[in-house]
Amino acid sequence: MEAVLVRPIAASETHDLRRSVLRNGDPSALVSWPEDDRPTAFHLGVSDGDEVAGVASFSEEPLPVRPGEHAWRLRGMAVIDSHQGRGLGRALLDDAVRRLRAMGATVLWCNARDTAMKFYADNGFVVVGDGFNTDETGLPHHVMVLDL
Repeated sequence: MEAVLVRPIAASETHDLRRSVLRNGDPSALVSWPEDDRPTAFHLGVSDGDEVAGVASFSEEPLPVRPGEHAWRLRGMAVIDSHQGRGLGRALLDDAVRRLRAMGATVLWCNARDTAMKFYADNGFVVVGDGFNTDETGLPHHVMVLDL
């Protein structure tokens, strides 16, 4: 694998990958979310060579099953299909975890698509609760949690 670079990006820079990877390229899909603009939210992009090949967004958001925790939510993680399995997602998570720990976060959570659960489990996340389908995609998901 070539050297990868993880860097902060604007929320708007996540939209193309969110649309292509998470919404099957649907041009009418909503890929801008209210939490993108929270004052403490941050967005990361990972480049493989000259191309931004992966993105992820992070915002402070309580985890209902863990009240009182300094919780952050991961949303909109997307890596171009042809680049999956090359460590780009792990690079995004590793960078985010370093940032979150420095900010005093105690837990990172996400609504993981069932098709991505192995990736999250391989990176230390655990399933919490029962599965559900999201309104946005209709696809099965589970809440997954990483203690920081």
